[in-house]
Amino acid sequence: MKLATMTNPVTIADLTASGKLIWLYCNDCCHEREIPPATLPIPPTIPVPEVGKRLKCSKCGSRKISSKPQLYERPIHEIRPCR
Repeated sequence: MKLATMTNPVTIADLTASGKLIWLYCNDCCHEREIPPATLPIPPTIPVPEVGKRLKCSKCGSRKISSKPQLYERPIHEIRPCR
């Protein structure tokens, strides 16, 4: 995955090309998941931090979603159990 810069943030396409997941976190109910970025109905040129602004939580319906590149080497559901 390329390094992000102030003028060139990591995009959905970058994550897809590097085989990384996108981490989504609901700031209201703390629901989190990691999903393949290519499965999102969002243009691949969108920067990862902007993705959350286009989604809503599948658990509580909130639109206060944080999005970041995959945080750990293994998927989050392997590291800690789902809540």
